[in-house]
Amino acid sequence: MINWKNMVLVEWEDSVVPVSKWCHLEDLPELKVIKCVSVGFIVGESDRVLMLAPNMGDVGTDNEQASGCIQIPKSGILQQVGLDAIEYKEKIDE
Repeated sequence: MINWKNMVLVEWEDSVVPVSKWCHLEDLPELKVIKCVSVGFIVGESDRVLMLAPNMGDVGTDNEQASGCIQIPKSGILQQVGLDAIEYKEKIDE
C-alpha cells in the first residue's frame, strides 16, 4: 500500500552526458554536474539508494502498481523535502 506520508521532492546532482566521440585532451568539456529535481513516492530505499515512483496505479487496491521509478544515489542528494499528500488522499477516499 502507498504510504501517503512518503511523497517527497528530492534535489540531487547527477553526471553530465558522456562525450561520445574522440577528442583531444585540450578540447575536453568543462567539469560540472547537473542539478536535478524529482518528485514521487518513496517505494524503495537502501543505505545508498532512494527509489521514487512518480506514477502510481490501482491505488487503494491489493494490486497497486508503479511506473517511471527512478533510483537516486544518496551520495548525490542535496535536499529532500516531504510533501503533504494526506489531504489529497482524504479527498479520493470520499
